[in-house]
Amino acid sequence: MVALGFLAYHIYWAIYTTSWFYTFTDMILGQTIPIHTYHLSLLIFQEYAAIVGYYLILIGAIFTLQSAILFNKNDSRYTKSLGKAFIFSSLFYILLLPSSLRHFVGVATTSQATSISNTYSIYVGFSCLLQALLIGVPLFILGRKLLKPQNHASILKWASITAPLSVFGFWSYASLLWVYALSPLGPKQASLMSTIGAANSLLMLLIAGIITTIACIDFNTKKTLNKKLAGIAIILVGSHAIVYTLVSFWVPIYFSFMYLTEIWLIVLPILGIAILKVRSTTENKAITQ
Repeated sequence: MVALGFLAYHIYWAIYTTSWFYTFTDMILGQTIPIHTYHLSLLIFQEYAAIVGYYLILIGAIFTLQSAILFNKNDSRYTKSLGKAFIFSSLFYILLLPSSLRHFVGVATTSQATSISNTYSIYVGFSCLLQALLIGVPLFILGRKLLKPQNHASILKWASITAPLSVFGFWSYASLLWVYALSPLGPKQASLMSTIGAANSLLMLLIAGIITTIACIDFNTKKTLNKKLAGIAIILVGSHAIVYTLVSFWVPIYFSFMYLTEIWLIVLPILGIAILKVRSTTENKAITQ
């Protein structure tokens, strides 16, 4: 279910990206973008890197589904498929670096920019940079390790590093989005739903990241995964997307930026609940015996 949700989400974005590719190319060739030549080069670099990234993560989603199918068949080849899925998916986040570069260069070279636009560019630049470093780089390394499944120690080591860093990467994106967009452009007076939205953006993934870190430290110490902590962390990550979607029905600005949210994460609680059920079943068997 999780693999299907991940694939469906990125099929949609691949279709949208194809449309945007032709639209953006026409704008460049027709010179309809009023921007300085230097900044135009950075914009072109940013957009085409992002376009390539969306196609690469679609390939990653296909490998993710293949890995899930092989895993359900008890086929050991699922590990290598998962490694390929991680590698292709990681490149999507790494290709956010050109966007980070454009925003930082824009702040450094545009003397007439207002303080508001500079602040916005700094936040977006850091958001893209942190996603590339916290999600993209470790995910790429873990993917490479999975291509050699016989090296169990190295795989487990990088899985323990990648899991918490990725959650904190998603948290940095969600919290910075709230800081530079959702809060300033949202309702001036706080309501119940906007408060829930703020708490969700700033705290939900942070708590999930802390729990994931504890679970990984515990795993490295005891060499056994704490399924309770793992299940709770996965449920919290998915709950972030669920709460964001619900809030968007009452707070329009959240709906406006929903296209920037990893909505496919709403299926993660299914996986988290399944892990908790497996843990409960295992404990009941142990008690019975």
